[in-house]
Parts: sequence; C-alpha cells; structure tokens
Amino acid sequence: MARRVPYPCPMRPTSIRPRSGFTILELLVVFVVFGLVVMISIRSVGDTIRRDRAAKAANILGSDIEQAFSIAARQRMPVLMVLNRSNKTFSIIDRAATTKIYRRRSFAKTQDYGVDTLYANRDTIVIMPNGLATDTLNLTMQIATRGGTMYSKSVRVSLAGMVRVNNR
Repeated sequence: MARRVPYPCPMRPTSIRPRSGFTILELLVVFVVFGLVVMISIRSVGDTIRRDRAAKAANILGSDIEQAFSIAARQRMPVLMVLNRSNKTFSIIDRAATTKIYRRRSFAKTQDYGVDTLYANRDTIVIMPNGLATDTLNLTMQIATRGGTMYSKSVRVSLAGMVRVNNR
C-alpha cells in the first residue's frame, strides 16, 4: 500500500461547514447602538410625562373651579376659592364658616399632580350663588424638565364662571 503524505500547511483543506454564532465585536456594536437608542428615548419619555402631568394638573384645577361654581349654586351660599402659593394648595371653602372645606387640592411636588410653580393674579375669589364671581382669575402652573425647558399651563376664570384651560 502506498503511504499517504500529509498535506503541507498552505495546502491543507479548510472546513466547508459554515460558522454559527456572532463574534464579540458584532455583539459589542449591537449593545452600544442599543444603549444609545435607550438613552435618547428615556429622556424623550420623561419630558412627555412631565408635559402630560402639567396638562392633567391644569385640567383638574379647571374642573375644581367649575365645581366651586356648582357648590355655590347648590348650597345657595357664597363660597370662597383660596389659593395658597406657599403650600401650592387650592381650596374651596364656605365663606361664612371658613372651617368648612368643600375641596382642597395640593399641587406640591410630592403629590400626584405636583408642579414647580403656581401663581395667580388673586389669592381669593368669592363665588356667589347666582353664578357670578367677584373678580376674574388667571392661574398659571409650570413644570420644568431636566433640560431646563418650562411647560406652562394657564387656567382663566371669567366673572360669569367661564373656565378655560390654555395650553401654551
């Protein structure tokens, strides 16, 4: 029998079978791209949540003011709307007995609808049972993002009880 001569190194046949799996470099590139996409989207989602929180807080404040007008009509007695800027609370109380509170809502940072700033042109307004207020009310609330952008919403109340929430 003839003896087989081994192939020299350069002539050695290679495997025809395809490789399965990914190289470490390919996996590293995928993880870096995925990380960048996640970082960009998290910031965008956070800003959207803050913007929605400002809109919800303004809508809730508008509905509370509308409820103050209906409470005055239902009780047939004047009610007092009080805005405490230091505590960021909005209260609807009985004008005659100030200890009787119909509604109190807090807009402090620790609450569900917390805002950074809450200011108005007046702190108190009396609502008469006939549906008229003693003065107009302009409330503005702002929420700041991490980037420094301020989202502000305003609630306007007319003398006749028309409540309007403006999105700026």
